[in-house]
Amino acid sequence: MVINRYSRKDMKRRGSKRTNKENFCSSIQSLPNELLTDIVARVASRSFKNFINVKLSCKAFNELANEQYVYQKATLVDFPIAPWQKQTQEKINKVNSLMELCRECGNTEALYRKGVVDYFKDDEPEVAVEFLKRAAKGGHVGARYVIGIIMVFMGGEYKRKGLMLIGNMKETERKLTRACRKSLIEILREIWVTNPSVLEQRPTGCTMQHRRRIRKNVWSSDSEDEDDEHDDFHCNACSCDVEIAHIWRCMRKFYRHFDMI
Repeated sequence: MVINRYSRKDMKRRGSKRTNKENFCSSIQSLPNELLTDIVARVASRSFKNFINVKLSCKAFNELANEQYVYQKATLVDFPIAPWQKQTQEKINKVNSLMELCRECGNTEALYRKGVVDYFKDDEPEVAVEFLKRAAKGGHVGARYVIGIIMVFMGGEYKRKGLMLIGNMKETERKLTRACRKSLIEILREIWVTNPSVLEQRPTGCTMQHRRRIRKNVWSSDSEDEDDEHDDFHCNACSCDVEIAHIWRCMRKFYRHFDMI
């Protein structure tokens, strides 16, 4: 009899939970779809894990989670650039499918990652640049930075435009430029750079070979990300040369085959 009594209590408790969930879903469904879609997109933009939990919370959220706008805003911070060695092929395929879906929906981070990886791996670099352009057009500052770096390596008229782009970024958005550099270097750590256009030689922009001027009364730093924070530059070319030096030095550090060039 005791067992039956506790069983009845469990049944009541479960019934109460089911009723509460049904009431919650009914309340959610009474709200406009535009508002619900925005809520799901905001969750997805902050945590993909929480996004999955929201999808599972009720039918309405699960249906709206498939909207293009949601995947356009989804954060990819929880996903590595390159697949982990311990991941199964099935999981790798699922992640690749998700990345492709995000790119199709206009997710700027997904476009940026694809552009950087494919360009520096020399995997259809022309298509990779188009990915970067789409990301930059969508407001991804890191993509704009990488386009400037690529243009400098391309030489000719592209180099002049790249020097101006990077120089202007460092003049007006120096902290943001360092963040873009850090993001690029983190991706390059995860891949093998095989594009000969960035491996043959380090380009230089300033023909005058100006010396860097370090502002007085500032603390020096050994950090690669901050060693030019307090520098003044004579021209955009000088500023860009220092930025290219960062990328070049880091690539030499990460890839031993550089020493054979």
